[in-house]
Amino acid sequence: MKAGLLGGDAFRTPGVAAETAAEAVRSRLRILVYPHELAMGGSQINALELAGAVRDVGHDVFVFATKGVLLDKVQELNLPYIEAPQSRFAVDPATTRKLTATVRELGIDLVHPYEWTAILNTTFGPGLSTGTNVVMTVLSMDVPDFLPRHLPLIVGTPALADMEARRRGNIHVVEPPIDTIFNKPRGIAASRQELGVNEKTCVISIVGRLTTDLGKLGGVLAAINVVDRLLAHCDVTLVIAGDGEGYSQVRELAGRVNSSHGREVIRVLGNVLDPRAIYDAADIVLGMGSSALRGMAHAKPLIVQGRSGFWLTSSPETEEQFLRGGWFGAAGEGEAELEEALTSLVSNPSRRELLGAYGRALVEDRFSLGSAAERLLSIYHAQLSTPTRATALATSLARTGIETAKFRLVMKLLENTRAKHPAGGS
Repeated sequence: MKAGLLGGDAFRTPGVAAETAAEAVRSRLRILVYPHELAMGGSQINALELAGAVRDVGHDVFVFATKGVLLDKVQELNLPYIEAPQSRFAVDPATTRKLTATVRELGIDLVHPYEWTAILNTTFGPGLSTGTNVVMTVLSMDVPDFLPRHLPLIVGTPALADMEARRRGNIHVVEPPIDTIFNKPRGIAASRQELGVNEKTCVISIVGRLTTDLGKLGGVLAAINVVDRLLAHCDVTLVIAGDGEGYSQVRELAGRVNSSHGREVIRVLGNVLDPRAIYDAADIVLGMGSSALRGMAHAKPLIVQGRSGFWLTSSPETEEQFLRGGWFGAAGEGEAELEEALTSLVSNPSRRELLGAYGRALVEDRFSLGSAAERLLSIYHAQLSTPTRATALATSLARTGIETAKFRLVMKLLENTRAKHPAGGS
C-alpha cells in the first residue's frame, strides 16, 4: 500500500473498532504514530524507523503528520500516511479534529506522538474526546514541564529519565535506534566519487539541522572556522548536509572561506534525504544524537557536538558519559576544543580506524532497531493494560491546560517584543 492511499482493510468496521483495550493487548495492535513534523530530523527518523519495525513484527501502524521531505521515507517504509493540517500552535483545533476523526475511522488502539506539539494535540484531541490510549516520546534534551503527567513518557537517555523521575512517574528509556543494515560502510572510494570529493583529502562530515536548537548552528559555524585554520597545515574538506533557518548563514561563511582558499574546501549540500554517502565518504564525523550514532554505524570516528562550545571525541574512555547522558554535551571550550580534537584525528589514521571499528561495534551491540521495537511494544502493552484513574486524569489535564496557556502567552509576548524591536533596530 502506498503512503497516502488508505484502502481495503486499512479501515475497520464499527464492530471491530469497538474492540476493548484488553483484547487489543492480546491481538494485532493498530497504532497511529504522530511525528511533530516530517522535516529532516533525528526524532522524526526514529519515529518512522520504529514504526516500520513495529509493523514488521505483525502490527498495523499508520503515520499522521504534516507533509515534509521525510514523506519519501514514509513511502519507502510502505507505511500508510494521513496528512495532518499545517498549524502554527498547539493545541490546534483543525489538527485535533482531524486526528480524532482519524483515530475513530481507523479504529486505533494507541496513538504515539513525538515531541510536545504532537503530544498536546493528541492529549486534547483523541486522548480527551475518545479516551484513546497514548504513549508520548520526547527525544529533545529538554522536556517541557507542561506535558501531561498521567501518560507514559519515553526519553532517549538514562540521565534524562532520572531528571524527569523527580516530577513524574511512568518514565521509560528507549535509546535512539539505528538500522545497522541500512546504515553501514559501503566503500569510501565509491561514496567520494558519488559526491565528487577528492580521494586524498581528509573529509570531515556533518549531517544535521542548521538551526539554533541545542546549539546546532553555532557548532557548524565553529567547524567551518576551525577547518579554515586547519587548511594552513593539512588538506581537509568539510561536507555539510542539512537545512534550517541558519542555512544562508552557513552558505555565506562557507563562501568566504572557499574564496580565501581559491577552491571549494567547505561543501554545503543543503537537505539530503539519504545521507549515507556523506557519512561513508568521511574520515571523521561531527554530530549529536541520532546523527552521531549513524556516523558510528558507518565505522567513522566521532567527535560529539553539544551546546555552548562542547566537543568531545567518542572513545572507550568517554563511553560511559555518552551512554548515560546521550550523544550530546552541555558546555565546553568552543573552537579551541574542536581544533584540538580534529588535529589529533587528522594526523593519526590508525587511531581513526580503531575508533571507527569501536563505534560500529558499539552501535551494533547497544542500539539495534529490533531491540528498540521490542522495548517499545512492551511499553504499549503496559499502557493498554493499565487503566488511568479519573482523578489523576482530571488533575493532569487541568495542570497541562493551565501551563500550556501560560507558555503560549509568554511566546506571544516574546513575538510581539521582537516585532517591535527587531534585531539591529534602535
